[in-house]
Parts: sequence; C-alpha cells; structure tokens
Amino acid sequence: MPSASLPMMKPAREPETGRSAAKSKSQLQDDSIMGTNNSSIVSKRSVERLYFPDEAHFFRYFVKKPQRRSPLINRGYWVRMKAIDQVVRQFLEQDSPKQKVVVNLGCGYDPLPWQCLERYPAASNGTKFIDIDYRDLMLKKRTVVQSTNELNSMLTGAKVSENDVLFTSDQYIQLGCDLRDLQALGRVLASVIDIENCTILFTAEVSITYMNVEASDALIHWASRLTEARFCVLEQLIPDGEDHPFSRTMMAHFGKLRTVLGAVQKYPTEKAQFSRFTGLGWPKVQVCNLWKLWNSPTFATPEERTALDQVEPFDEWEEFALFGCHYFLLVADSANMATRAVASSISESQRSNNLEKSTDSTLPARSGLQPELIFSEYPKNHGYKRFAASMPVKGPDHSRDMIGVFAGMGLNTRTDSMDKYSVDEIDFQVLNPRGPAVTPSSRMCHTITDMGDTSLLVGGRTSPDNASRECWLYHKWLSTWERLDDLPWPLYRHQATRLNSEYVLVSTGRIDSRTVSTDFLVWNRRKGWVRCSSENPPRPSYGAVFFSNKIADVGDNSSSRRGFLAGGMSTSSSFLDDVWQWKLNEFNTQAPTIHFTRLPSFEDKHLVARFGANVVCIQDKFYIIGGVIKDRIIKLAEEVCVLSINSTSISVESIPLGFTPRPLLIGSTTVAFDQSLVITGGSAVCFSFGTFWNKGSYTVLLPSLEKAKSQEEMRPSEVLRLIQTVAAETPCKTTESRISTESVTLNSVPRVQIGSALEFSRMLESSTPVIIEKADIGPCTAKWTTDYLKEKIGTEREVIVHEASTEHMNFKSKNFSYVTKWFGDFLDQIQQGQMLYLRSLSAEKPSEKAADISRDFPSIAADFVLPPELAVVTENTHSSPLRISGPVNMWLHYDVMANVYCQIKGSKRLLLFPPTDVKHLGFEPGSSSSQLNVFQELHSPRLAGTHPQEALLQPGDVLFLPSLWLHAASPTSGVSIAVNVFFRSLSAGYAAGKDVYGNRDLQAYEKGRIDIAKIVKSFENLPKDVRGFYLQRLLEELRDNI
Repeated sequence: MPSASLPMMKPAREPETGRSAAKSKSQLQDDSIMGTNNSSIVSKRSVERLYFPDEAHFFRYFVKKPQRRSPLINRGYWVRMKAIDQVVRQFLEQDSPKQKVVVNLGCGYDPLPWQCLERYPAASNGTKFIDIDYRDLMLKKRTVVQSTNELNSMLTGAKVSENDVLFTSDQYIQLGCDLRDLQALGRVLASVIDIENCTILFTAEVSITYMNVEASDALIHWASRLTEARFCVLEQLIPDGEDHPFSRTMMAHFGKLRTVLGAVQKYPTEKAQFSRFTGLGWPKVQVCNLWKLWNSPTFATPEERTALDQVEPFDEWEEFALFGCHYFLLVADSANMATRAVASSISESQRSNNLEKSTDSTLPARSGLQPELIFSEYPKNHGYKRFAASMPVKGPDHSRDMIGVFAGMGLNTRTDSMDKYSVDEIDFQVLNPRGPAVTPSSRMCHTITDMGDTSLLVGGRTSPDNASRECWLYHKWLSTWERLDDLPWPLYRHQATRLNSEYVLVSTGRIDSRTVSTDFLVWNRRKGWVRCSSENPPRPSYGAVFFSNKIADVGDNSSSRRGFLAGGMSTSSSFLDDVWQWKLNEFNTQAPTIHFTRLPSFEDKHLVARFGANVVCIQDKFYIIGGVIKDRIIKLAEEVCVLSINSTSISVESIPLGFTPRPLLIGSTTVAFDQSLVITGGSAVCFSFGTFWNKGSYTVLLPSLEKAKSQEEMRPSEVLRLIQTVAAETPCKTTESRISTESVTLNSVPRVQIGSALEFSRMLESSTPVIIEKADIGPCTAKWTTDYLKEKIGTEREVIVHEASTEHMNFKSKNFSYVTKWFGDFLDQIQQGQMLYLRSLSAEKPSEKAADISRDFPSIAADFVLPPELAVVTENTHSSPLRISGPVNMWLHYDVMANVYCQIKGSKRLLLFPPTDVKHLGFEPGSSSSQLNVFQELHSPRLAGTHPQEALLQPGDVLFLPSLWLHAASPTSGVSIAVNVFFRSLSAGYAAGKDVYGNRDLQAYEKGRIDIAKIVKSFENLPKDVRGFYLQRLLEELRDNI
C-alpha cells in the first residue's frame, strides 16, 4: 500500500560513517512503511492484469515480478482502486475557473497521474499531478519514470533537480519532503503551484495512517485552511472494538511489520472519523465504509459487478464484507469547494444523519433469556472446519445422541471426515472406518437437514465453479451413507428446511460462480426432486436466511407450510435486505406452489436479513447465528438473535452473549442439542493480514422457555466437546464390473549391483524399481548414530515432525499433527517408541525452496554421497530430504519425480505398485495420496487386480523408485534413517511454478482435468440418458488412445 510521508531520510549527498551510519529506530520504521508499498503495488498490479485487460497498464513498470493474488485480495484492491479513481474523476470533471491540482500524499509507486491522463485526457488537461513521499522512494520512482518511455513520453517540459523538488513537468511533479514539517511543505508546494489560485484535491490511500496521529491531525488541519481544497482518505477502521477477530488479526499484522496504524486507534469508527475532520476545520464531510460503498448503486452498476465474476470465480463474500467494514472512504471539502455526493446517491446532510444512526444506533430489543455459554477448546489440529454442515448422530451404543459435523474446509484442504461431539468426558481419538465404506466426497457449502432417523445431505462444492449435484441420506442407527438421486442441477450456498419427516424444501443457490438457480425444490424419498411453481417470487439469491416456521409432527398430513426468506446475495452480487414470508401449498404432490409476500415494514430487519447465517429452531423459537449483514459489521451483541412468530405478530430480539474468547461466526455451523445451541468451526481469511480460526466450540445453554432452569441444572457435563474425528473412506475406483476374489501375488523388488552409469541409465529406461546393493553412499552408514547426529546437528535445532495418533498415518484424515520439536528430544522420543516421523524441509524458506541436505544440514552433508554410477541423479537433483522415523507407516502415495531412497540406519519395508494399479487403490482425481492401508489390506479382496512388489531395505541399500510408482513405507526396526534424492527424469512437462515436495502432477494432467470439466459441463443441459450416452462414448474413445 502507498507509504506515508514521515520524516525523510538524509539526502544521499551527505553520507554517514561509523556509528552514525547505523539506522535509527525511526529509520527502521520508515523502511518498514516503505515495504508496505511494495506489497500494495504487487496486489494492484494483479488487479490491473486481470480486471483491466483493455486499458494501458502502468503498474507493470514498477512491479518487476507480477504475482496473481487470491480472488479476495484482488476484489478488495479493485474496490480500493475504484473508490479513489471515482473521487479523482469527479474532481477532474467538475467545473472550476482555477487550476486543478491532485496531490497524492504518501504516493508510493502508484501511477495515478498516468492513469488519469490516459483514462480522462480531456478532464485532465491543465491539471497538475503531484506525488509526495519519502525522498529515497521518490528517487527510485524518478529513475523509473526517466527510463521508461511509456511514462515519460506522456509528459512535456520535464526537468530534474536534487532539492526537495525532484522532478517537474507540465503535467506531473515529484516532491520528496517531510509531511510533519508543515511550514516546509507549504513552501515547497508554493514553489511549484500558485496555491491561492488552485483548487486542490489531496488523496491519502492507507498512507498518513502510519504517521504519528498528532502529526496527521496537524496535516489535515493545515490542509483545511487552504482556500479551496478537498481531502480524500481511504484507511482502516475498527468498527466493533479491537477484540473483533478481524480487527485483532489486522492490528497484529501491522504490529508484526512494525508499521503500527496511528489514526485507527484514536479514530476507530466512521463516526469518529467524521468528527475528526469536522473538528479539524472541514465543514463538509462524507464518510462511508467500503462494504456500504460496494452496495451503493452509484458506485458500481449491476453490469460492472457481473463482469467481475466473469474474470475469476469468487465466493468469499463474508470475508469481503469483513474487509469492507474495516476500511472507509472519506471526502472532506473546505467551505469554498463545491460539494458533490461521492460514490453515493445520498446527499451530504443525509449522509451525516445516517451516520449517526448506523454507527451508534441503539441496539434492538434484548431477549429476556439469560443463557450460559461455555467454551471447549479443540484438541491440537483437530476440529478446525468452516462451511461444514452438522446433524445429530447416534453414539456407539445408540443410548446417547451426539453431534456430527461433516466435511467442510479444514486447515489446509477440504475434508470428507466427520467430527463427533459428545457430552461424554473421554479422550479425543481419530478413528478409521472398519471395512469398505460408501461416503460423500470432500465438499463445502452443502446442507444437511435432520429428518428424524435420517439426515439429507444436498449439494456443496469443491471450487466455486465445481458444484455437486449429489444427494446423500445418512442413516443414524446404522451410521451409513446412502447415495440418492442427483439434483436437477449443481447447487451450493443454498438452504434447506424440513417440512415433515418425509419432505424437505430447498431454496435457490449458486450453480456456479456466474449462475444462480431460480427454482425452489421439494424432495421426497419416493418422488425424488420436484420443482415448485413460484408466485410473486423475490429476486433469485443465494446464502439467504431461509426456514419453515412450522415443522410437522409424524402423522401430520396437511400439505401446506409457511416460512421466511431474508437477505442473501443477488445475481448481480449486491446484498439483498428484503424480508419475505412464503407459503408452500400442495408440497406432497407433483405440483407444489410457493407464494411470496414481502414484509416492507419489518423492524430490525438487519438482524434477520443476513448472508451466510445459521438458523436453528428450538421450541418454536428461531435462532439466527452469525453471517454478515448489509452495509456494516454485525456487533457482538447482535451476533445471535431470536425470532418469535405467532398468528398476530413477529418479533426479533438480540441475545447478547459474553463470548470468551470472542469467535468469528463466519463459516461456523450451529445445531440444536436438547435446550442448547452448539456452535462449531468457523474461520475467515482476514484479507491480506492472515487467517483467523475459532479455537474451540461453544455450547449456549438456553433456559427452558416455560421456566428458567436453575443455575445448578446447567451443569458443565451438558457441554459438548469434540471427542472423535472419523475419517471417511472412499471405495476404490475400478472400471471392472466384477472384482476378483483371488488373492494378489507379492513379488520382491530385484536386487542388483551396478558398476557404471550406463547400467543405471538402462534402469531408468526400464522404469521398474530396483534395489542397488553395496553402493558407496559414504561414511554415513557407519557414523550416523543418534548420538553423532545430536552432536553434529545440535540438540536444540528446531525441526517440524509428524506426530501420529496411530501407527498408520493417513494424509486425508490427518490423523497426525505437525509439531515443532528440538532435534535432541525428537531422537530420544523415537528411540522410546513414540510415533514420530521427520521429513526435513528447507531450513531457509520451507514453503518456497525444496529440501537440500547439503544446505539444510551442512554439518553432516559430507558424510553422504551418491556413487558416480548415479551421476544422472546428481546432475538432475530436485531435492534431498533427510528422513528419520519411529514406528509409524507412511501413507500410500506417488511422486511425480523419480527418486533414489538411500537407507542409512535401521531397516524399512516398502510396498510398491505400478502406475497402472492406480485405478484400484482409491486415488481420487487430483490427489496423489490414498487413504487405503495397503499393509493391512494386502491379502484382502480390496487389492484384487493389483501387482504389488515388496522392498526390504537394509543399511547401504539404494532403492530406485521410478516416477509415479505408488508406494507406502513401514519401518521394521526401532529407528530408521534415510536420505531421499528426487531428480528430474523427464526433459519437460513438469508443473509450472514451485514444487517443494516434487509431487505436483504434470502440467498436461492438470490441463486435462480442466478440459474434462469443460466437456462434462457442455452436456449439462441435456437429459440424463442422453448425457450418459455421449459421455460413455467419449470415455471409450479415451480408453482406445491409452
């Protein structure tokens, strides 16, 4: 982001020597602030490349290495850039007899002058653009301008000097000066423009906030005394206290960077900023947070919003709303400046009045309920999910109910596991299912609706453009899943509500990132999916609050239900705050009809009209939890509200809860358990500041609605806590119609000795595993005892290891944790039999660089060498991780790069399968790991049709593993030590970009998966039998080419 103009550094022409050359604390902070500019312009360059393909690009000249940012960051910066552009454009286009001047305070490398000259040439004619920032930064910017023809050719009369005025031209000026020295600032400005005869726009996009707040206040006050001026600020807010998880993450981020935000702590809200500017001499002030600005019809048209979705898929609305609520745009005018409402249809007076109401409004009526809230912390690395779905499930003996939370986004990837919560006070455990299981695949943004003895799972997605049609029924007494008929179209971000024990109503939702469904659907086991005819329907939406306010008892044969629909997001990506009542007639027929009635005078609709909220019914009361609302942040006291409905009235009340620690109720799930609300999961990416995860579950113990329970009855034993994670096991995929029951034949990997590089080259060409005996891999086989390694590497060297809960590690269910240990403690613990495993990472940048034993462990690297016969490995090495393991098995997986596995101490058993066996071993599309335990299943029918080979490695053995051979490993001694050298055996075709572990699939495969998705999508509007016919033909054609 543009940096602030704080005290300038001493000019380069006055070099410092000795102790005086050491940077002061202030100078170090200045460097940190300038560093924020580097991150900001890379993000803006990402937006420029993606969203403005038809415009001239100017950030490109200041960003040497472009990076594609995430959709959330791209859209956030798009709003920031458009907000500033809109203010500047309106300033340029307004009539004025005076010369217009645009002064960018803390400009960084922002190319605003060139963008204006290119976009608005007529309006920019005669305007002076002035950039002000640190002298050192401005000198670098000047060099870029001078050396770039595309920039300097747009300027005339260019001159360079070495005083505070570094660069001048007829259109553009560069100043390097101290914004705290207002006398000097005024003098320098007066030297390049006639201030009294100019109308001046000052812009400060996340810049002066880094200044000392007294200094930035003085600057604002100084500017207010100019004859004709406008001041535009875009900065951060803290709209609901520093304990709000987004605010806390944001402030911690800037604190870590040593770029503390000065203004936001003194002026945390829109109202405070409004008062700040009016108090500092600006009589006309407009202020608006960016989430409210996004929803303004004059900021972006529906066509503009829709066009954004065509550029890249986007489904981070809750996180985008949080970002927008934490930034504001303020425009202040001096008394002589002609004022226009900026980026809003609301006039200045209405804006200030609304500001009073929206920022410090009195809270809605509070419920008389006095619930007790208890927090239960998660076991390490477990329970962390967002956009999952929950349901009641049965305990192991069926005597006590539990809560199951299925799928969702985990810490690193989508999961297909189920977390189980219970009041039982037992130790947490990770369980694998017994035997084959048929389960839904990993997904998020799906729904699960409780129907009594069963629960209905509908839809969900992997990515915003890869939604699922699947529907599953969970049988609670059997703890099994059953696949049902698919939806008529893929669906996610929908809602589902139970009508009775046999029928479910499903709302509209997203089909993909550009399409919203328009029909409501009724599901029944016998009838399948039936579309509803709609009367007076609202605009199609997704993510809304949707529920039926009467759930029939078993035996209720009435065919009508009533309910509510509120909030949600429209097809043009604007927030909807309408509240609707609906009535569904004849839902148990083939022609159900749903009629909608809008409730225009619904009070406190902001509590009900939400996006991404949970709705739970307990004793005819409807509890609405979390999500986001239109225009502003949900305050802590409003996070949970209760809706009461009777024949004559509808009322909504907030339930203030003293959450400790304060959660972020985004992507969380809520389910009723007796008289309690159980809130699990929840997380959000806090823009570019980091990710916040709720670190436990919350049980909200509600008093009985007939009479309040005594405090003694609300025992801690009623609190639900996470006790199990059950991994879902996907059945092995096969194209065979009949699976053989014959046992597999286990062959041994051949053992050879080689004497030349030519012999190894022939091994490479054969592409089959071989154990090379008696290879000279250096003195490591004799030296590398645990005591020797402690001495050479150091007992207090920190290493990241896998800490397993069972002897078989499962990458999909994550039945292990990544923990940091001292190297000495790690070696002691594996000698004691603890289930730990080290696969070394790069010591410098583990997320960017591959492991290299010579660089990561230089004190022992000389002990290990590859023999000259393996020169091709040495010459094409990708990585060389050190592996040290206790009694724990490595999961079945494949590596895209070939490798040699050098056993140094201890012994190990590996099971290997040729690449052609992949279809039998449970590898999901796009995954290089399987959760099948091949050591356990080796002689079971599940491995029928496979061709396993066994490698038993002793110290000094070198196993050649060709590319794509599937393998799992198990130590056969107490401690196993090995070095694994990965190398490139293909001349081309590897995945583009970083591949730290050497297992990213080939570029052609990734492209092929995209092509398959496109092919399948092209058939989606055809009848199911026609679609199946042609896809089967294409499948056979593909097989013919294998």
